[in-house]
Amino acid sequence: MRTGDPGIDQAGDRGFVSIGYIAKTCGIKGDVKVIPLTDVPDRYTTLRKVTIQKRSGERKEYSLKGVSAVRGGLRISFTPAISVSEAEEIVGGYITVPEKEVPPLSKDCYYHFEIMDMEVYTGEGRYLGRIVDILSTGSNDVYVVRDQNKEYMIPAIQDVVKEVDTKAKRMIISVMEGLL
Repeated sequence: MRTGDPGIDQAGDRGFVSIGYIAKTCGIKGDVKVIPLTDVPDRYTTLRKVTIQKRSGERKEYSLKGVSAVRGGLRISFTPAISVSEAEEIVGGYITVPEKEVPPLSKDCYYHFEIMDMEVYTGEGRYLGRIVDILSTGSNDVYVVRDQNKEYMIPAIQDVVKEVDTKAKRMIISVMEGLL
């Protein structure tokens, strides 16, 4: 069980997937520094157009001119070039792409956006709640599952996660001793 790009659209719009956070302006030509939210930062080199979701929630499409690596992220320039003040307006926003443009993952691998808000049940049919957050621990992700009264930390490992139905937004888990 593995997840790919975090790809959680910060506005909750399931039509788009966030692939980068715009951290700051970069230089005097309207370029921005982007922190990739992807397992595959090279994907930026093939992108021609992206939709930027501003802090306000407004979305606007931009064409990319160039992408280069900088310490801690990527430097992105746009065509036509944008001013520094326009670049400042998108800082704190997210670079998004349509969900349908996200490359498929191998079997038993899921994007975070596919897992988020999924209903979780035990193998015996007990409803535990919905996945409200995903913690990346290094060795495996941990799903934060919450109902109205309780919160559970479910490790994303094959011994626990038995079934994932992304279409029905439903997960079945095996309850190991001490898990709940």
